[in-house]
Amino acid sequence: MSGETSQIGRYRLLSVLGRGGMGTVHLAEDPAGQRVAIKVINPELTQHEQFRMRFRREADAAQRVRRFCTAAVIEAALQGDQLYVVTEYVPGPNLDEAVQQSGPLRGSSLDALAVSVATALTAIHGAGVVHRDLKPSNVLLSPVGPRVIDFGIARALDTLGGVTGTGELVGTPRYMAPEVLRGDPVSPACDVFSWGCLVAFAASGRAPFGGDTLPAIVYQVLNTEPKLDDVEPGLRELVAASLDKDPARRPTAQQLLDHLVGRSAAPEQAAQTVQVAWQRATTPFALENKPRNKLLLWGAVAAAVVVAGAATVWALIPSGPPDDLPVLYREDFTQSTGGWNGTYDPDDSTSYGYRADGTYGLDVEEGYEERLARAPIPFLVAKPTTTPDPSASPTPMLPSSVVIGVTAEVKRSVGTGEYGIYCHNSDDDDTYYEFALDTTGRARIRRIVDGAGGTIAQPVQVDGLPGKARMVAACEQAGAAVRLTLWVNDQRVHQVEDPHGIGNGALGLFARTPKRSEALLKTTFDDFELRGQKDP
Repeated sequence: MSGETSQIGRYRLLSVLGRGGMGTVHLAEDPAGQRVAIKVINPELTQHEQFRMRFRREADAAQRVRRFCTAAVIEAALQGDQLYVVTEYVPGPNLDEAVQQSGPLRGSSLDALAVSVATALTAIHGAGVVHRDLKPSNVLLSPVGPRVIDFGIARALDTLGGVTGTGELVGTPRYMAPEVLRGDPVSPACDVFSWGCLVAFAASGRAPFGGDTLPAIVYQVLNTEPKLDDVEPGLRELVAASLDKDPARRPTAQQLLDHLVGRSAAPEQAAQTVQVAWQRATTPFALENKPRNKLLLWGAVAAAVVVAGAATVWALIPSGPPDDLPVLYREDFTQSTGGWNGTYDPDDSTSYGYRADGTYGLDVEEGYEERLARAPIPFLVAKPTTTPDPSASPTPMLPSSVVIGVTAEVKRSVGTGEYGIYCHNSDDDDTYYEFALDTTGRARIRRIVDGAGGTIAQPVQVDGLPGKARMVAACEQAGAAVRLTLWVNDQRVHQVEDPHGIGNGALGLFARTPKRSEALLKTTFDDFELRGQKDP
């Protein structure tokens, strides 16, 4: 974009807020005069079609993040050859600027920062997003509390091999997890590591891993222990745990939050408590140009969070799906080498497989009324109890409790049909649980045994269907029974227990039309995710 451009989309540009490896951030306003921040992506990145596709997908996912201690993503758009993302404008200095001007945080001020950023990560990870570039300059100290910005979008650079067009490493090495520096897959555990680095910086004014050059920094992160002498003892143990070299041993963002406030904490209530306390503490003062005063008031915020945790009994009955289980597998279907079967042909009404738009398609019609697609999860296989038969296929083995999510969309339908998620499928007896939506907008749960189905949760009408919907299904072991729950667009629509339970097995996607009918159903699936705790 040239320096003379004063408009992008429906927004009028006011000034430049900053520049980074991915693009330039502008202060702008919409037609109603509401101020926003717009990140315009650098042209050398947008020339890559895979990057453009992945960027839009990641931006769409970022819009699902609940607005707890984050700057919400309003929209992401394409204007000509230019990509941009619009977020809430957050006035106030970033953490890096505040610490440089006023010195490190101490006591309850440091605790409050830790709580707020953990709350933001809980919301971000709950939407299936990984921040990827959490650092002090991406935490803004606003008049209503701290806000984490710039989450999720940097992951689009994975399509370019993890570097920008000029060879710049994605992310900030001092705050990057060792597995990212090694080129391993990115996961929420990477953000937890960055949280530990960020808290250590706030406590000391320097990152926990030293080095003056990129090779030196990378060596320190990969091979040395962090310097946490300035982190107070009450917080040091948790920060050290978050900086474990092994991502499997780090706490989750939800566990960070639970530990910090001393109870099982819902992010929405933690965020509300921080915001109310912050606003009360800052009301008598004009703090816009007094960062030192603002930092001194963090103590009141942290004290309010801790007191609320000690005095309140929380009934955690969330309407949305659980987000505290680690992600075991994720597939966004942008790469056709992910292991799902099939080759999609838009002219064939019974085809299935990867689509050119970065989704996975299942089409069914008369003569081929059902299509199942199994998720390729090779690491979840049963441990052999006898000498294995080399000619036999491994038996898929899921954890006893799993949460499966996918974004499903009906692209075209004639007559009736249904589509959704299945789990615990066994090749031996064709037995599984099925979480279904249909083309009339209803949701139900079925139990399939030896190929014959029985409804165990009667159809419920869901607003806004058919169309695009986020489906999340939980299969949880509850003694001898299995508890089955279905959420659609973050609203729980079913929960039922099957007292008999069925065996273990695979999971995946399905679409079907009634037998011997002239119905047609074309569906697409996106952002498939499996969460669970691996059984010992």
